[in-house]
Amino acid sequence: MAASAPVQAHHSFAAEYDVTKPITLAGVVTKIDWSNPHVYIYLAVKGEDGQVINWALEGHPPNTLRRTGWHQGSLKESDTITVTGWRSKDGSNRIAGREVTLPDGKKLFLGPPAAQ
Repeated sequence: MAASAPVQAHHSFAAEYDVTKPITLAGVVTKIDWSNPHVYIYLAVKGEDGQVINWALEGHPPNTLRRTGWHQGSLKESDTITVTGWRSKDGSNRIAGREVTLPDGKKLFLGPPAAQ
């Protein structure tokens, strides 16, 4: 019998997100979930009709983000940001985040480039 260690399930980009559907969103941060296996930023985006749509932005794990310049104070609830990424294949309001423009204009990567 082989010994095994606990393993967290992980999904591939291509299984969840559509590389043919890039998206750019600008909105207000409503929540930040800075935990493993992926950081999630929740964003309220006002549509052309004035209605607010809530989006979930998936990013790298916290340790990866720290190595690329993020820290938990980089972003706070009520900050207005712009993010680029790719839409979820299931049509939900969820994206794989790529680049975030912070309120001070600084740009940080939230996730990887699109995998094809």
